Amino acid sequence: MSTHAPTLSAAADPLSRLQPPDGVRTLTPRARGQRPAPVPPWRPAGALALARQRAAINQAALRHVDGPPYVVLYALTRADLDPHGDLAAAQGHATLHSFTVTDRIVDTLDGHRDGDDPTLRCGYARALRLLADLASPVRGVVAVSRTLVSPIDRIYEAQLRSITARAGGLWLVRAETEL
Repeated sequence: MSTHAPTLSAAADPLSRLQPPDGVRTLTPRARGQRPAPVPPWRPAGALALARQRAAINQAALRHVDGPPYVVLYALTRADLDPHGDLAAAQGHATLHSFTVTDRIVDTLDGHRDGDDPTLRCGYARALRLLADLASPVRGVVAVSRTLVSPIDRIYEAQLRSITARAGGLWLVRAETEL
């Protein structure tokens, strides 16, 4: 253990310890008015277009109902996971928008690539049947994120068209542009 005080030159020039090592190139900071504008978070153009399309579909669905729409909550999970967190988030979103929840539907993945195509899932098919049934008051589905429908853009877009054909809506807790 050394009890010696630092030398006078090191104590007098504390910035000398902050100099970059030899051979390292440094950039001087730009003046505040010359700095580039901050870059907005990157979002794929396709996701933004899908979000706008879904918003238009939801507005059309709301025009077809008198008062708050009736919706089903939808969750997709693996057998080893609990869907209650997703259902609670969807319930909170439905409550925030004053939707009336008629049912809670959960599909469980079995690991055989049934996650990509929602038409192969019994629960999702039931939600679409409720939307198509003229006697049913259900006008929409509330899910946590678009990946519960499909992570594949063309399949997701086809499902948006299918929901549109049924005069329904798809409300997401996290929009297409959010993680």
